[in-house]
Amino acid sequence: MHAPLVFRAILGLLMDLAIPASLGAFVMAGMRLRSEGGMNFEASGGFLKWLLWGCFLLSLPGVSQWFVQESVPGAQQFVIAGATGAQYTAGIERVTNDFVSNFLVGHVVPVVAASLVFKAVLDMSQGYSPLASIIAALFLLGVQGFYNLATGSWMQSGDAYGVTDMLMSMFGYAANRISPIVGGLALSAAILNHVRHRPWGALAASGLGFLSVSGLWALITHFAGVSL
Repeated sequence: MHAPLVFRAILGLLMDLAIPASLGAFVMAGMRLRSEGGMNFEASGGFLKWLLWGCFLLSLPGVSQWFVQESVPGAQQFVIAGATGAQYTAGIERVTNDFVSNFLVGHVVPVVAASLVFKAVLDMSQGYSPLASIIAALFLLGVQGFYNLATGSWMQSGDAYGVTDMLMSMFGYAANRISPIVGGLALSAAILNHVRHRPWGALAASGLGFLSVSGLWALITHFAGVSL
């Protein structure tokens, strides 16, 4: 027995709004990145939590399939809800998508990123590190590209375990693309500090660590005897 049409329409609306909600979650992750220090953030902080929520919302259809496979009562309603297509919820969905895509990401995010760049200049003028604000601004400006990667090459499967595939693809992107760049910058800073007779050992060690993230991960999985 199916639920009444109005309830299926509301549920279908919520399922369809998961996509723009995930984009909003990625924006919130960028905001939390600034408050957590930019580079040195806590593993249990809001940045990773918002990233996890964004991935979860993007893979919500796959999670619904997992609920169905586990015979969760009422889970079948999540799968058929998106096919309702009621006219009285289409307007809400259109407005929400337009707000997130055009207003939030298209106009608000660039203004916030510009204010963070201005904040970085103020921090530097007061003797503080500008990296926290600069990195958060770069992440916010790249939210659209981050979202395109998440919905493209990162989501390799649309099955019940799509969220884990996406998270592992994110780790691979960070380890293989971002970490070498950060490692090179850290080694460059270490060389500059050595020339200026300032402490450089920590920067050199962190640079080598960033350059070898993929190797460290492969070594740990080999020692643990697992294949991922």
